[in-house]
Amino acid sequence: MIINHRENDEFLEQARLNKIPQGLGINNNLDNHLRFKKGQFCVIIGHANTGKTFWVLFYLLCLSKLHKKKHLIYSAENSINGLKRNLIELYAAKQIKNQTPKELENNKAFIEEHFDFIDQKKMWDISEFMQSVQAINKKYDSIMIDPINSFKRPRGVNSHEQDYETASKLRLYAKKFQTTIYVCMHCSTEALRKVHPAKHQYEGLPIRPNAADAEGGGKWQNRADDMISIHRQVSHATDWMYTQIHVLKVKETQSGGCPTIHNNPVLFKLERGLAFTCEGVNSLQ
Repeated sequence: MIINHRENDEFLEQARLNKIPQGLGINNNLDNHLRFKKGQFCVIIGHANTGKTFWVLFYLLCLSKLHKKKHLIYSAENSINGLKRNLIELYAAKQIKNQTPKELENNKAFIEEHFDFIDQKKMWDISEFMQSVQAINKKYDSIMIDPINSFKRPRGVNSHEQDYETASKLRLYAKKFQTTIYVCMHCSTEALRKVHPAKHQYEGLPIRPNAADAEGGGKWQNRADDMISIHRQVSHATDWMYTQIHVLKVKETQSGGCPTIHNNPVLFKLERGLAFTCEGVNSLQ
């Protein structure tokens, strides 16, 4: 129950020397705000159909190419065919139909070396899911769950209790096995009703979600180590191609990262539907 004080000595000495190890970046402006760190529990919120999953796949792919990280994906609302195609095309910056058989084979090999996918046909509860993941004879650097409300609710448990139990189990798993967990979440119905006022640049278009707009409310921000809001003005005539990354929470800033300034997100431009650039930088090239 009681922690041995000597377990903290190495960290404290690193802090004294200003040599605390920094989380991993992807070589663009996002690194000032978000870093990959082992054993983190990260919550990602955003409205439906704004490209949350697509951008997160890009981010994980950058971690694979730059740092050789391996990921396990459970995406109940997207086909595995579509996910693999997105990854291959992002990695190659070329549509599959324009790739030669040899190019496709090489690109597919890279994706299959760094990404595995969980069967979507089964309806899991959170305990069974984590036990099954733990039983896999392979070490993953991260697990992506998209969306979190895909899990069955146990009989007799209300949604509030289930949220707390799910968040606690995922957080404990991340810490115990030093596996970073990314949880994608939908927003509440009320969040969908919030639009920018008259004379605003985005008049009548949806406002980006805040932490409290997550389905289930602010408890998710409370449990998370990092929290991100992903937003895109899908219906805007020119800005539809810009994915906004609002970093709402970074618990451990001493190892890198900090929240973005209010309404001053890191912008990723989607180029030809095949590449994200941040201030002109494509981290996959």
